[in-house]
Amino acid sequence: MHHYQTVLVAVDFSQHSEKAIARAKQLAAMYEAELQLLHVIEEPMYPIYDDISLSATPNAWFPDMLENLQKAATEKLTHLAETNQIPATSCHTLTGFPKTQIVDYANQIQADLIVMGRHGMSFFDKLIGSTTDSVLHQAQCDVMAVTLDS
Repeated sequence: MHHYQTVLVAVDFSQHSEKAIARAKQLAAMYEAELQLLHVIEEPMYPIYDDISLSATPNAWFPDMLENLQKAATEKLTHLAETNQIPATSCHTLTGFPKTQIVDYANQIQADLIVMGRHGMSFFDKLIGSTTDSVLHQAQCDVMAVTLDS
């Protein structure tokens, strides 16, 4: 069996994430591995307006909104870590597309295991593919998808 050294947990603050953290903690303890938590804030897609339709473009408020989202997500992730006796220094918040950011960050920290919750497949997920499915196919390391009943 593989000896894991760095375990990355992808967190979206759902019940699935809580189960993923619990499972990752067990594995990290068993292998004496480093445990890292990652939350990716998906940047909102917004239309580009011209001067005729609006006097102020979304660019005027977008940086403030993103900064507030990052601050709130970081606080929530830090609280979740503390609740699970995980050091705040193990918490990381990024912005972008979760499907790519999770894989890119795992490569960056040389994670040998990504643990994430497995969500039910909504119509939208079936149409474009779930984040978990995408990470399973793109990651260069092992990926564990944790279900609520596991």
